[in-house]
Amino acid sequence: MLKKKLKVLILDDEKDICEFVRLLFRKKGYLVYKAFSGNKAVSLAKKVKPDIALLDIYLKRGVSGIDVLSRIKGVAPLCQCVMVTWDSAKEKIKEARKSGSVAYLTKPLTIEQLFKVVNRIAKNIAKRGKHG
Repeated sequence: MLKKKLKVLILDDEKDICEFVRLLFRKKGYLVYKAFSGNKAVSLAKKVKPDIALLDIYLKRGVSGIDVLSRIKGVAPLCQCVMVTWDSAKEKIKEARKSGSVAYLTKPLTIEQLFKVVNRIAKNIAKRGKHG
């Protein structure tokens, strides 16, 4: 198990989904922060420097999760960002990768799929911590 608790930031404007995911990751031992808007997510990222961010692309207030991704990478460059969305268009996936996303998950997805991706990222972070 990881010695340092990893910090996970969740951005989703659906408050019930955000809270559900927050509770799941908390039970797995992560420090979890949640945001319902892009501005709040960037503000939290600047303050807590999350290790991993789970970002919804389509937010109700008009800002794109991909724009938020770019802004988070600006304030927390080591943060590993995962896009979570219903949009499986190849152009959107390319845009997310170009902006710094390390993974792109499409809804509906299972909790197992989400944990598999986050656990892989967590292992990579642990290796990076040991070797540089």
